[in-house]
Amino acid sequence: MQRESTHSNGSHRSHTGRTSRSDAMSKSNAARGRRGSALSVEWIRNFLSEMLAVEKGGVKLYEKALGELEHSELEDKLSEFLRQTHRHVELCTSMLEAVGGDRNYQSPGAKAADHKAEGLISTQVPAEILDLNNIENLVLAETKDHWNWEMLASIAPKIGDPELKRAAMKAVSEVRRQEKTHVDWNEKTLSRLAMESAMRPAAEDSESEAEDRDDEMHSKED
Repeated sequence: MQRESTHSNGSHRSHTGRTSRSDAMSKSNAARGRRGSALSVEWIRNFLSEMLAVEKGGVKLYEKALGELEHSELEDKLSEFLRQTHRHVELCTSMLEAVGGDRNYQSPGAKAADHKAEGLISTQVPAEILDLNNIENLVLAETKDHWNWEMLASIAPKIGDPELKRAAMKAVSEVRRQEKTHVDWNEKTLSRLAMESAMRPAAEDSESEAEDRDDEMHSKED
């Protein structure tokens, strides 16, 4: 009986040792997981700088579309989206400042976004496809914009700073649905304008038809 008790105690000590080591490893892994899930402050600052640049580019593209608008029925929606985009600029500026970035700070991604927006704005097209071109530009810009906000929604829970996390999640809740609406409306409008352009007679076709009518009239006179 004595030996049996000693064996039993030894087993207990061995089991306890394994449990302690297992607990220690679990805590160590959890700590590493927490460290690994923390986002780089520099990455967040650069990302928010790029988001801000894309939103500012969107403001310019909406203003251009409205300034050159031929289809007056599009004015209300474009004006609404422009107002919302101005608000998105405010939110991105506030978040960038919260992470320690000056509102004039530009990350490499932000500089690239500026160049892309300026390229779209400076492109010259014939007058008859101004609206088509401007809406196409907005589709490109809003697709990137929408992705940015979806990305922010994904990373917001991992932001370490509580104040910035709250600001990011609140901004996402306000903007996310709007961005989806912007993309969908611009895509549908682009398709409609493209179909309208496809059904419009080409200039040379119209001239040819006019010449045929003139020839027919002269033949009747003869």
